[in-house]
Amino acid sequence: MTTTLRIDDALKRECDSVLEDIGLSFSAAVTLFLKQVVRTGSIPFALLADRPNRATRAALREAERLADDSSAQTFSTVDDLFRDLDA
Repeated sequence: MTTTLRIDDALKRECDSVLEDIGLSFSAAVTLFLKQVVRTGSIPFALLADRPNRATRAALREAERLADDSSAQTFSTVDDLFRDLDA
């Protein structure tokens, strides 16, 4: 059976490069994927939302806290910030 897929050119090139490194053709990789779907009855990898990690979430909370803190030091330009850091 022949199946046609519409895939972004850049993504296909990158995928082919990776698959070549591990010795698989695109067709073989798709067949492996489909066999795993049938075998497991599910997508054979975790589908996760793109979420910031713990350190990034902590940094975002601190940035929000500082944005609301009227006593936090602010700078008008990046140059002013670096002058302060160098002091």
